[in-house]
This record gives sequence, C-alpha cells and structure tokens, in this order.
Amino acid sequence: MKKDATTKFKLDAAKVPNAEWSRFDQLSDADVHAAALSDPDSPPASTAQLARARRAPDIKAVRHKLGLTQEQFAARFGLPLGTVRDWEQGAHKPDRAAEILLCVIAAEPDAVVRALAK
Repeated sequence: MKKDATTKFKLDAAKVPNAEWSRFDQLSDADVHAAALSDPDSPPASTAQLARARRAPDIKAVRHKLGLTQEQFAARFGLPLGTVRDWEQGAHKPDRAAEILLCVIAAEPDAVVRALAK
C-alpha cells in the first residue's frame, strides 16, 4: 500500500458527530442480538472463542491506581519504558508472561517489588 494512500484525520472535540440513538434505544435485546448475528463482517464470538479469550490487565489503569508515572512504573517493576508506552498506546500487546506479571502487579505490587529486590 502506498504511503499517501492512507487517509488521516483528527477528531475535533468541539464538533462531536451527531448520532441519533432513539431508534437503537427502541430495539429489544433480541433485536440487537439478531442484528449482530446478521452482520457477516463482524459476527459475535462463539462460545469456544470466548473460552480461549484472555483478558489482559489495563496497564494504564494499574499504573494510575498505583499513582505512578510511566517512568516510575517502568523503573519500579524492571520494565523498559518504551514497552510500557507501547502497551498503553496499543502499539503492542503484552505477551502471556507479561500479562501474568501485570496481573500480579495489579493484585500485589509490593510482592513484586520485594521479589525484584532480592
């Protein structure tokens, strides 16, 4: 794909697109579900797909809960600053080991700090 073939735009917070939600609000849950099932481009996840899905911790929420900047978070838990930034910006997803570490940090940040101090 050519570099100039990509269309870029910025959203203006002062000019929020006007959406008409009244028709959607009138739909029943069954109508919404039927509409989702009928969309060939984005079918709902199957039970098997949902069973395989993993929920990655929201690193930014964890960092804010701890009251740390990106730099402080990266330093405290031995992570490269660029990696923390990439995860927060969605440029990269944490691999499984990093997901587990983030889960432990979210639940027991002091335990991780103690373990890293040894």
